[in-house]
Amino acid sequence: MLYRQSQRSGHRAAIYDLEPAADGFYSAAADGFLVHWHRDDVDFGRVVATVENGKFLSLTSTAEGLVAGALDGGVHWLYPNDPERNRHVAHHGRGTFSLLTVGDKVYSGGGDGVLTRWNVPQARTEESLPLAPHSLRRLAYDPVNDRLAVGASDGKVYLLTRSALSLLDTAPAHAPSVFALAFSPDGKTLYSGGRDAGLCRWDVSEGTLEMKEKVTAHLMTVNDLAVHPSGAYLATASRDRTVKLWRADNLKLLKVIEVVRDRGHVNSVNTLLWLDDKTLLTAGDDRRVLEWKVEV
Repeated sequence: MLYRQSQRSGHRAAIYDLEPAADGFYSAAADGFLVHWHRDDVDFGRVVATVENGKFLSLTSTAEGLVAGALDGGVHWLYPNDPERNRHVAHHGRGTFSLLTVGDKVYSGGGDGVLTRWNVPQARTEESLPLAPHSLRRLAYDPVNDRLAVGASDGKVYLLTRSALSLLDTAPAHAPSVFALAFSPDGKTLYSGGRDAGLCRWDVSEGTLEMKEKVTAHLMTVNDLAVHPSGAYLATASRDRTVKLWRADNLKLLKVIEVVRDRGHVNSVNTLLWLDDKTLLTAGDDRRVLEWKVEV
């Protein structure tokens, strides 16, 4: 069901985020490097931006370039084709843990519990909302209903309108912290994971958070989850070094990627990316990006 295809290496520290590109993908790591990888050439890895002493935790792409979040709370606006435009903004306290792009806006969540909306052409803040008493660890976007979900280190999930950043609902989810969030393609379901090693399925079709199911998904923290483009499956990544594939409708476990049997990761798996409906990318503390072929 999941078969390892290739390995890409070169980072000098843990990889924390992956972002799709037109001809492949980008990786962001704690070595302060952003690397562009070519989809069809596993030996092609080009550093497109670097920040001295920077430790990248998050990454998103815009129509104009890349935006990276750092451990020190910095938001780095990076333009690989025009580096003179690069702009580094000291913004969040205690880390910029999550970034996402919606049109000409970027949203950031920080260790200070603040959710910020940025203007992409100007690379400047538009609005900041103190949302939680602890870190905002993950942002997710529902394009069907134009909503944001935020997972925080107070153990709660927050559901908001995107345009007004008004709170629709909040609910306790994973103690002590929510690390992973993703909407289903139809916007009716939200999935969450966290420090309690749990995986939750929420009904959000009415603009509220109604937990439908919760399972113990891993032995340790669920660092990330990614819904298959079809919406039928989802993958989870954990600090326990495994990646798991689940049915999205009932959280039935379908496959476990392990270290020895499957030649998986030897340290914590931090991030996931569906490159297409048959290709899953995984990366983590072992500084490698692994590509998996999916047959479902």
